[in-house]
Amino acid sequence: MRIDYIENLNQSYMAKHHQDLIEFLQKNNFKADCSQCGTPFQLKDAVLFPIDEFTSEAKEKMNEIKEALKERKFTLQQLTSKKKQRIENTTQSVNMGFILERIAPVLEEFRFNKNDCRSLFDPIDYVIFDGLHKNGKVQKIFFIDIKSGGAKLKKNQKAIKTKIEEKKVDFKLY
Repeated sequence: MRIDYIENLNQSYMAKHHQDLIEFLQKNNFKADCSQCGTPFQLKDAVLFPIDEFTSEAKEKMNEIKEALKERKFTLQQLTSKKKQRIENTTQSVNMGFILERIAPVLEEFRFNKNDCRSLFDPIDYVIFDGLHKNGKVQKIFFIDIKSGGAKLKKNQKAIKTKIEEKKVDFKLY
């Protein structure tokens, strides 16, 4: 019985203390900044209440915020799922591209003789000495980079392409 009395007394004191604090804040021209927009406001204009005694207005606002958070969480989950799928698709495309680069010379669609191909793979995939295997004479030299899935030349590959187009290619004997 004594413990119940002390608990009731303590709760009564806390309730009175909360109410006194709220009244003090509202009467003494205190200001606060809105946590959402940062705009200052007078505490006397705010609805203040103890954390364990929500007003109906506060409960309604809290429920609105909870719903908004649920929607944001759902949207975030969807975006995360889409991002994971995009990463997986990109990884598969890149891996498929690496495989295609390696086997391209043996595919029927490849227009060069596979025996004329010399593999580099970096920074470009092949140097092709067209005609070397069949005629023993090089008719033309091609620098080939194989791309799939809309891939584009990297910066260093573009630079190589530019130098070839500018005919800035030499043969050196050491």
